[in-house]
Amino acid sequence: MQLSLNSNYSSTLKTTAWVLLVAIALPILVHLAPPFNGIPMGAYLLPMFYMPIVALIAYRLPVALIVAALAPPINFLLSGNPHWGLMGILTFELVIFTLLSYVFLLQGIIKWIAAPLAYLGTKTISSAVLIFIPLIEASPVQFFSTSLSNAVVGIVILFVINVLCLKYLPNQRKEA
Repeated sequence: MQLSLNSNYSSTLKTTAWVLLVAIALPILVHLAPPFNGIPMGAYLLPMFYMPIVALIAYRLPVALIVAALAPPINFLLSGNPHWGLMGILTFELVIFTLLSYVFLLQGIIKWIAAPLAYLGTKTISSAVLIFIPLIEASPVQFFSTSLSNAVVGIVILFVINVLCLKYLPNQRKEA
């Protein structure tokens, strides 16, 4: 018996693979830059959030969710960054970010600010979850405020990526 993938499934796998590779490589490259004020550049630039929003706009929700769920653990296995607790919360955040972005992208004018809104919503949800599941040593309020104050530049970058992707990338989302 010969196993063959239909071309659509094969194409989705190839797309997911290259998007995942970029999603893994980009944060590693950003973390090669020296920390600023003792804080890794990833906390400022938010590189883990770039490819899920690109995949969501250019491709389909499943591609974006796979990338969001796999990039942090694979990045952790390859580089040891971030530590396991932060990797757990980051994985959770990326999945929530992707789902919130998906919902916001379906909403008329809000789609133009979907990524920044989804990031803010994600941080609110993840900070609330930290009350019940303390994966990191920081208090949920401290985690929320520090994350947002550090991520101002990254939020602006997410906005720019959001707008550029909506404007210039062909939308291939075909939800079944």
